[in-house]
Amino acid sequence: MKKFVGLDLLRFCLAVYLTVFHTIREYPQNVDLPLIDLTNLGGFATSTFFILSGFILSHVYFGGTAQLRGGARGFFVKRLSNLYPVHLVSLAMLLVVSAAGTRALDTFSLMSLDDGDSVVTLGNAQAAINFVLNVLLLQVWNPLYASINPASWSLSTLLFFYIVFPVVAPGLLRARHKERLLVVLWVLYLIPPVVATSMHWYGPAAVGVITRNPVMRLPEFLAGILLFGMYQQSQFAHFCNHWRRVCLALIFITGSFVAGAWLESQGDLYPRYIIHNGGLMPAELLLVVVCTNVAIPSRFETICVRLGNSALSIFAIHVPVFLLMMKALKLLSIGQSPLWCMSNFAACISASKHVVPSMATYPVYLVVTVVAAMYFQERLLVPIRSLLRTRFLGNASQESTSVTTERGSR
Repeated sequence: MKKFVGLDLLRFCLAVYLTVFHTIREYPQNVDLPLIDLTNLGGFATSTFFILSGFILSHVYFGGTAQLRGGARGFFVKRLSNLYPVHLVSLAMLLVVSAAGTRALDTFSLMSLDDGDSVVTLGNAQAAINFVLNVLLLQVWNPLYASINPASWSLSTLLFFYIVFPVVAPGLLRARHKERLLVVLWVLYLIPPVVATSMHWYGPAAVGVITRNPVMRLPEFLAGILLFGMYQQSQFAHFCNHWRRVCLALIFITGSFVAGAWLESQGDLYPRYIIHNGGLMPAELLLVVVCTNVAIPSRFETICVRLGNSALSIFAIHVPVFLLMMKALKLLSIGQSPLWCMSNFAACISASKHVVPSMATYPVYLVVTVVAAMYFQERLLVPIRSLLRTRFLGNASQESTSVTTERGSR
């Protein structure tokens, strides 16, 4: 089975970008960084992840066949054994880090595009229900309250995609005129954000539905399935083998990304839904197409695959790693010994709240996150996944090709 090493590298780069998107603004010094606005387009990376998911799932589970490889039961066991351990372990890490700090798990920021964000604290019953929804990866169906682990909303969306994949993929892959269907999907995808913008639906519930609801984001996943069908029919071969066309595609992708980032950061309110949902879809699709044909030297293939396989783990653990590292940096910066902090814990925590870590530590955080995610993936998640697949599928559980299970941002 063909390996798309270029897509593995793309997955890794998108995961690192999303990590930066979620964390760099926690440093007050970020406002002085050049080109900081280019880090403000998390929706581009998340959408590309969803397209990649449809593409690679189609490659792994259909390829040149007309039927789902391994059957529906095998598909769901393999996908859920890949998704839930990542989610549950990263959620447990976040709970531990939060318990050791001051992060409240019942307090959420409700995002509004017109009136600014507001903070709400849930009652005991609401907080308990929200926690159960988070554990079950169903929290994304509530448009108001964000995930306890911010990254996991996209895992919840992926769970929905997995449910619909065996139903919709065969028909899409058999369809004639896939390029026309792709255009239809794009138009359908743009309708909700255009309507919401025209009606000025900018409140928290509308933002939650438009930007995170799995049904609203489904066209991206379906587009990835169609894109693989087009690739399978060699519709991109002439394009990818012509370097001038590839250069023009890269210029278009870069221009779209820069324009989207500028509009998201500096532009008016009205294009933001459209930028987030569908406005950049042609560039996202082109990016996947270009990366399917990226040639990686054989000596770098193994590390690229490892980095790609760690992409989901990077996204899942980057928040607890960030919280832990920020707390450690603050404690080290107050000028007190660890022994003093252990005996005067409350005073130490109070003093550390006013410390602002240096921006010079940020590259260290990114490196630590990547290395930790690789070990997290290979030493913890892979054994858990293998155990679950052996338990429910027996010896047929081993999968020869890794499947992306990417996660998003906003």
